[in-house]
Amino acid sequence: MKPWNKAVAAALVIFAVGSFPKVRVLADESSKAKLNEVVAQIQTLEEVKSENERLVETRINEIETIGQTVSTLQDRIEFLTEEKAAVDERIGLLNQLKPSNLLQAAVLTIARAYTVLEEAERTALIHGELEVYETYENQYLHQDTYRVIEEELLLKKAEIEENLLQVEALVNSEMTKKEQYTNVVTEAQRVSSEASVTLSALSVEKVTLEEQIEKEEAVRKSTTFIWPTAGRLTSPFGYRIHPISRTRRMHSGIDLANSTGTNITASQNGKVISAGYKGTYGNLVVIRHGNGMETAYAHLSRISVSVGDVVTQGQSIGKMGSTGGSTGSHLHFEIRKNGTAVNPMNYLQ
Repeated sequence: MKPWNKAVAAALVIFAVGSFPKVRVLADESSKAKLNEVVAQIQTLEEVKSENERLVETRINEIETIGQTVSTLQDRIEFLTEEKAAVDERIGLLNQLKPSNLLQAAVLTIARAYTVLEEAERTALIHGELEVYETYENQYLHQDTYRVIEEELLLKKAEIEENLLQVEALVNSEMTKKEQYTNVVTEAQRVSSEASVTLSALSVEKVTLEEQIEKEEAVRKSTTFIWPTAGRLTSPFGYRIHPISRTRRMHSGIDLANSTGTNITASQNGKVISAGYKGTYGNLVVIRHGNGMETAYAHLSRISVSVGDVVTQGQSIGKMGSTGGSTGSHLHFEIRKNGTAVNPMNYLQ
């Protein structure tokens, strides 16, 4: 194979190994972003639905109150209508107490045959029971007396008609308000109904996304490597001058420095195949993953897992320290493929 072909092939291998996890992580983040968007939409729609339900309840109560008010007003209209009819009937009966023509009026005047009414009697003809007119059958009232009673009755009728107009206006106003509230209720119920349909669909989408994220996270934890701890990169992968022997030697991992006791976590899902003290590695944990991959965590001050334990990505496996061949508190981290150490920087996310 020509040198440039080897270089291209190597680049493709690095791309395939190093880039796929990034795509997976991005897919995972994309799903979470979508889930957050769906959750926000659900919260907004639930608020809209709750607000509309409160509005519907309020308006329905107001419609019921309007119904009671209108019923009371209609009773009032019925009473006033009856009162007006009674006044009209009084006016009709009063006309029977009026001379039918000028000749009869003149005769009654000469004969002084007009019936003279006391104040209480005039009041009874205006406000009393209709039967009171029967006591004046075949009697006649003087024009002046007649006019006084007629004016009072017409004034009473005008007052009743004015009251009727006012009450009818109130009824119309209440009915207009009822119609407006009914339209508001109809619209609010429509919005709530549409929100319920959308919420149902979003709830299904939310569950689907949660399941998808769970699967993506499971895949990510089984196919990607995360940084096992927080710290400063003090020594990269590759040849270096060994800090103790002062000779040029291959450094099979990376060193991350931090204070003693800093938490160390599993870089990927796997099974613990070694956990204990091992020479210059000091306290060492080795985890076997799929596809011939292993990770090693050295110089730990404390180990919190045992051989045979199944661990998940991000699970604590020990604490940082300086055991074994070490010049200070740090984690020596290795990634091995088919038993051979590879550069962790090509895999870490």
